[in-house]
Amino acid sequence: MTMHAPSIRPRSAIEILDASVSLFRDNFKTMAVIGLAAALPFAIAIVLGVGIFGAMRNPQLFLANPAPMLPGIIGFSLIMIFWMAVVDGAMTFAAAEAYHGRSPTPADAIRGAFAKGLSLVGGNLLRMLIVGGVVALAGIGIAVAAKSNPGIALVIGIAVFVLAIHLLARTFAITSAIVIENQSAAEGVSRSFFLSKNSTLRIVGVAFICIVLYWIAQMIGALLIQGVIQLVLHSPILAAVVGNLAAMMIYPFLNIAIMVLYYDQRVRKEGYDLDVMTRAIPVAAIPRG
Repeated sequence: MTMHAPSIRPRSAIEILDASVSLFRDNFKTMAVIGLAAALPFAIAIVLGVGIFGAMRNPQLFLANPAPMLPGIIGFSLIMIFWMAVVDGAMTFAAAEAYHGRSPTPADAIRGAFAKGLSLVGGNLLRMLIVGGVVALAGIGIAVAAKSNPGIALVIGIAVFVLAIHLLARTFAITSAIVIENQSAAEGVSRSFFLSKNSTLRIVGVAFICIVLYWIAQMIGALLIQGVIQLVLHSPILAAVVGNLAAMMIYPFLNIAIMVLYYDQRVRKEGYDLDVMTRAIPVAAIPRG
């Protein structure tokens, strides 16, 4: 099934935001289902009392003897690392399909991302290592500098913050490269660094606008839903649960925006729009002599 798709061309920051909102609105059902799928392991763990939720049920027992619960906590953490990587990949997969005028089902998107699960996990871990490793090393420097000169420590701290934002921008396209171009984790990092070269300020600006819009939508939606449930059913626990589920339904917007930005960088760096137009031109029949 084909559907209306945004034209693939260079876009301004506002146009990227507009295209992201349009894709999210036109594919809300698919994106909402994938977003809710992110909460599935949490729901199972809460019902069964697995992992950290088992410790939360009986914190005194956990503090007195944490060893029996540690395997469950570690196992749940590993499952969540894999599952969230797959869910983010599924959102990117579905958004890319919609961007090209196709309409995948949530099952299609999750299957497509699941096949790349290990690469997606590896890409996320490499991103955390790149950003977190630099920040951790700089944090040691700040701690040392703070002992002798707090002013120098402040300057280093600001520099580290800027560096972390820069590295997040440089690694923005890892998931998109893995899902859309079938890259490995290491290739995804290399691809992201290529697409973001000399574009970090633009990427940060676009991401900031999209994150602000996401926060506003999430806050308004959650507050309205929680307020109505609290007013009608007088259940703060149910209100909190439903509010969090509503937030998960909005979460895919960020992945859509990153995907649109990824294609925009490909258009600017590689002429991807020209490549798409060329492929769309029918090949003329070769006359027979």
